Amino acid sequence: MSFERTQEKLKILADAAKYDVSCSSSGSNRSNATKGLGDATGMGICHSYTEDGRCVSLLKILLTNYCIFDCAYCVTRKSNDIKRAAFQVQEVVDLTINFYRRNYIEGLFLSSGIFKSADYTMERLVAVAKKLRLEENFNGYIHLKSIPGASDELMKEAGLYADRLSVNIEIPTKEGLKLLAPEKKREDFIKPMIKVKNEIIL
Repeated sequence: MSFERTQEKLKILADAAKYDVSCSSSGSNRSNATKGLGDATGMGICHSYTEDGRCVSLLKILLTNYCIFDCAYCVTRKSNDIKRAAFQVQEVVDLTINFYRRNYIEGLFLSSGIFKSADYTMERLVAVAKKLRLEENFNGYIHLKSIPGASDELMKEAGLYADRLSVNIEIPTKEGLKLLAPEKKREDFIKPMIKVKNEIIL
C-alpha cells in the first residue's frame, strides 16, 4: 500500500469519523503553507478526557465508510454519493503505532460503517485492538465503538482489549427509528451495552 493511498484513506475515514460526537476536537484547519513547523489540519486527531480529567489525543477514524444500511440521518448511508474507503486491520495497527511513536497521539478511537454484517465488522474492530495489545504491546488508550447487533461473545472479547466501549443510541424512540432507519432494530443498540454492564458487574 503506497503512502499516498494510505493518506487518501486517512483523509476520507478521519473526515467521516468527525460525525461521532463521543470525542471532541478543536476543529482547527490550518495548513503549513509557509514551510514552517507543523500544521493544524488535525487529520484524524481529536481530544478526549479520561475520568481523572486528563486530556488525551486520539487517532479518530472509521475502519470503513461503506455501509449496508441506508439510514436517513447518516452521512455514510449506502445511497449517499460519497468517496468510499476501507482500511485493512493491519493498516490501522500500523497507523496507530507510527502516530504514537511520533508523539502525535496517546490512543485510538475506532468506529466503522457496517459492511457485510454486524459480527463481520465487529470482528475486525476487535482484531485491531487485539493486535495492538498482544502483538505490538501497545498500552495506550483504545476506545472501540460497538456495532449494533454484534454478538455477546464479540462484545466480551472487545472488552478484554479496549479501555472504553460505547454505542450510538441513534434515535431515541422506536417510532423514529422505524421512520429514519427501518432496517435497524432498537434492541440492537441496547443489547451490547447491557452485555458490557453485566460483565462489569460480574
